[in-house]
Amino acid sequence: MSGGQLLVFSRAKSGRDAEFNRWYSEQHIPDTLRLAPEIHAAHRFTLNAIATVEGTPAWQYLTIYEIDAAQVPAVLERMNGAMGTAAMPMSDTADLSVTAVLHATPLA
Repeated sequence: MSGGQLLVFSRAKSGRDAEFNRWYSEQHIPDTLRLAPEIHAAHRFTLNAIATVEGTPAWQYLTIYEIDAAQVPAVLERMNGAMGTAAMPMSDTADLSVTAVLHATPLA
C-alpha cells in the first residue's frame, strides 16, 4: 500500500486556544487513533502565516495523520459517522467554519 497523509487545518474559537489544544491533543487524537487503527501516527503543528492570498482562512493549527492511501475513504466514512457521538465527542472550542481536511499522497 502506498503512503499518504490526511492534513487537517483548524482554528480555535477566539480566546479558547488552551482549551482547544487540550481537547485536540488529549481527547480527539486518542479517539481518532482508537477508531481508525489504519492511521499510524498523528503530528500537530502551529501555523504561522508568512504569505497568503486574500481570503485564505486564518488557520492556526495543522494535524498530519499518517495513513495508507487505500484506507482513506473507509476511514473518513467511519470518522464522519462517529463525530459528535460518545465515541468521538467534539468540542465547542473548535471553529468548524474554517476546518479543512485534505488527502496528500507522494508524487513519486
